[in-house]
Amino acid sequence: MAYLAEQIREARQRIADRRLSAVESAEERRREVEAKSPEIAQIDAALAKTARRIFEISAAGPDGVREKIEKLRKENEELLSERRAILDTLGYPGDYTEIRYTCPICQDTGYDGTRMCACLKRELVAEGFRASGIGRLIEKQSFENFSLDYYRSSEKDYALMEQTLEAAKEFAETVPPQYGNLLMMGGTGLGKTHLSTAIARRVIERGYEVRYENAQNVIAAYEHDRFRSGRDGEDERSAIYLDAELLILDDLGTELVNSFSVSAIYHLLNTRINREKPTIISTNLMQEELQAKYSDRIFSRLLGEYRILLFKGTNVRYLKK
Repeated sequence: MAYLAEQIREARQRIADRRLSAVESAEERRREVEAKSPEIAQIDAALAKTARRIFEISAAGPDGVREKIEKLRKENEELLSERRAILDTLGYPGDYTEIRYTCPICQDTGYDGTRMCACLKRELVAEGFRASGIGRLIEKQSFENFSLDYYRSSEKDYALMEQTLEAAKEFAETVPPQYGNLLMMGGTGLGKTHLSTAIARRVIERGYEVRYENAQNVIAAYEHDRFRSGRDGEDERSAIYLDAELLILDDLGTELVNSFSVSAIYHLLNTRINREKPTIISTNLMQEELQAKYSDRIFSRLLGEYRILLFKGTNVRYLKK
């Protein structure tokens, strides 16, 4: 797994916040019952001395240590039994003042022994979702709810989309760490965004970073970097797209095409190819339109380095109405 340090830090902080909240809530409940029962306050004070008493027993010498520790254990059990009885009399459950962790497995530490707990893994996935740039789409769109039924009006389109779906699933399970690129081509509303989001979801679940952005915003980042000379301490915004473990570049062809934007797109694609960083590009343009809109350098890299997934059928958004 290749979770980013920032994602791990954020996820651990949320787990730690849960633990702190659980401890503080238990402390509030303890003060509540102690205010109603001086006896419970006395019992809690006695139980709080357990660690010190064990130390004193150990420091006194080896003679009779086991028997003294066993006696202390029985005394504590009697105190706890008395405490539960008092709570019951007051109308509280016996475990009312115990700490209620969100995750009882790791007690909100994030680790089950030396292994990462499932709760921390879920937080890391959630952090990956938040950092991906896809927003709430990633929570709604997955392979499981991608339906091929919308393509059944054409047997040929259905067969093509069946192949496209399987190729997307295979990509999501192997890239990264394997290197590969996808070029999703087809008209509006044919499922490109859904499948690219489903891939992002699965790749994040596997522990890798995904950055999802449309072509216009990527060009804007390059424009920012172009005019940032003299701004000390300001990071290059384009770097996040160059370094992402998986970049999904959405809506290629909708940006204003000029010499600068073409140069920026070329730099992005070529750098990621040289670094063997996987990229998914979605576009409403077909091959002839891509070749006419962009330089041969870009077009040749798309054809040579990307696996083309074609999307055909009727606009799914119309069919859903």
